[in-house]
Amino acid sequence: MTRALLLAALALLCAASADAQTETQHAFDGSIKLTRRLDVVLHARVRTQPGLLGFYQGRLGPIFEYSANGRVTLIAGYYYARQENSEADYIAGHRWFGGGEVSLWSTKGTEADARALAEWFDLAQGSDYNRYRFRFRVSGKKRVAPYGSVENFLDAHGWRSTRYAVGLRLGNGARVALDFGYFLEPRRADVGRTRHMFMTGVHWRFGARRLPGSDL
Repeated sequence: MTRALLLAALALLCAASADAQTETQHAFDGSIKLTRRLDVVLHARVRTQPGLLGFYQGRLGPIFEYSANGRVTLIAGYYYARQENSEADYIAGHRWFGGGEVSLWSTKGTEADARALAEWFDLAQGSDYNRYRFRFRVSGKKRVAPYGSVENFLDAHGWRSTRYAVGLRLGNGARVALDFGYFLEPRRADVGRTRHMFMTGVHWRFGARRLPGSDL
């Protein structure tokens, strides 16, 4: 599976358009056990556009994960965010989301899951909107674990974007893990240009059932 994901990453890079926008994303998460079935993930993330806006977005907030059974996890969360616009003003916003994740299969070395989320963006400039996202992901289960996913985003106007992601988690299953990843995201013309996103993540687990996912 590792070889297949590396080949997929190369294919994504080759397929990307020359005028795509390049960004970086850096996440920091702590997953804490609250009860036998309920965990809370304390999440923070920043994004940059090298050579353009530089640092342009920061967000933080909690994510609650409830294990309904061995295969289904219910998800609900909130983020407070500030993002720079084209006039170099930082606009505050609120984001609420909820949905679920289902384990499709699990073997000794590989697992696959599907996730669906509904999101509501309450933005200070008044352009509130809803977004819906559907992801399929395949992940390794060893301490050095590659992963790959495809996620589609929809809104009131239909298809919004698609993210094709690959990555590598170091320390999977341990208390602390590091993520290194990349996604290519073609977007609808009124949303923005196709973009490359290079990602890093640091994750801590404090008695929780699992480490946080690669991107929410």
